[in-house]
Amino acid sequence: MSPNSLVSLFVRHRNAANLLMILAIVSGLFALGELNRQFFPNTGLDVVRVYVDWPGAAAEDIETGVVEVIEPEVRFIDGVDRVFSSAREGNGAVVLEFVAGTNMQRALSDVETAVGRIVTLPEDAEEPEIRQAALFETVSRISVSGPLDEAELRAIARNMRDQLLDRGIDRITLFGARDEEIWIEVDEATMRRLDLTLADIANVVGDTSQDTPLGRLEGAVERQLRSLDLRRTGADYADIEVRSFETGEKIFLADIANISERFDRAQAIGRRDGRPAVELVIERAQTADALDASAIVADFLAETDGQWPPGVDVEAFDVLAVLIEDRIDLLITNGLGGLALVLAVLFVFLNARVAFWIAVGIPVSIMATAVVMLASGQSINMLSLFGIIMALGIIVDDAIVVGEHAVHRHEAGLRPLDAAESGALRMLAPVTAASLTTIATFLPLFLIGDVIGQIISAIPFVVVAVLVASLIECFLVLPSHMRDALTGSRLR
Repeated sequence: MSPNSLVSLFVRHRNAANLLMILAIVSGLFALGELNRQFFPNTGLDVVRVYVDWPGAAAEDIETGVVEVIEPEVRFIDGVDRVFSSAREGNGAVVLEFVAGTNMQRALSDVETAVGRIVTLPEDAEEPEIRQAALFETVSRISVSGPLDEAELRAIARNMRDQLLDRGIDRITLFGARDEEIWIEVDEATMRRLDLTLADIANVVGDTSQDTPLGRLEGAVERQLRSLDLRRTGADYADIEVRSFETGEKIFLADIANISERFDRAQAIGRRDGRPAVELVIERAQTADALDASAIVADFLAETDGQWPPGVDVEAFDVLAVLIEDRIDLLITNGLGGLALVLAVLFVFLNARVAFWIAVGIPVSIMATAVVMLASGQSINMLSLFGIIMALGIIVDDAIVVGEHAVHRHEAGLRPLDAAESGALRMLAPVTAASLTTIATFLPLFLIGDVIGQIISAIPFVVVAVLVASLIECFLVLPSHMRDALTGSRLR
């Protein structure tokens, strides 16, 4: 069916245009409820990281035994753009950055295959951990401070973290809480008397306190077996047997060592207003809604207010949701203000019924755009809203041209049906051509690569979607309504 025939069909059919408009509005309202709200568009990192833990190894050994072994195997995988590596005491990492647009599922599989071929990694190194990089966005931060010691503040922060994770927060990172350590101090004279070294004591402690997998027990129900003897407090280490004699006498660790629990002194202590503090960084995954995550945090803080020990201050700050809501409100306010001015001009220079149906095309086009955004994985953010506001004037221009020409044809003596049909058909080519030139202006923005290209692409994507939706509304929905508007006007 040709475009002209399709336009004529919708003009003459009594219900087709209304059904199309209702479908766009209903599906658009549903899409608006499902679209994520966030500050910037989602961006994907085409990065795969390979981690290898080698407990006790020096950074130089990690570099020669791990990094320099893995790099040659993965450097020439299809799509690899750059390779970064790092080696530090106890672990090493190789980071592969792929060309933008690479199929990351296939890339991840290729990396796993390449690393799986390596047979020269150190025997006591852990199995390589391979995963694709994932982006998280900070939603807010919570400070927990007060006149308590570090262990108590850390326990409160962990309690808050666990409750928030149970409520649906994607990830929470603790800052300012130093890692706990168990110190075992043995006098040199005591070690000489018992013919022991620090390495001997370390080996005994390491062999005794561990949590290691033992394999699987197969049967009617397959079970995973583990050796669970990991000691977590200083008191748990006291009864470790260090030396036994033929007489049956035994020496335990508590007999020769001073065992204490401390915090890692190399790490910084968190402080707020001069008091010890622990900070919780609330983060969301790209599939989560920033405003929903912020609401979870706000509800949790309101429900738990006053439940913490006396003197403990729990304060949320750097709340990104406030910025998002402010930007969305600003853009919506500006957009509605512009829309009001457009409607005022329409009602001044055009017949009221004609102006009304021209104005209806604006929300209908935006609703249809929301459906396209949801189907393509877009979100409501600063840039997509900006793109919609940019396209508002273009939407109105197209509708005015089509509607005004239908009025002109009606004034020339044509019946309302013929005037609406001929007005749409005569404007089909020029309006479509004008919209296509505007679309062509925005298309080069899709060619920008890397992360900045992923962010900027939200603008041309939304503008193109609005323009296409506007064309459909102008020539399939508006002419039918113009027929009715002209039938009830005084221009007959």
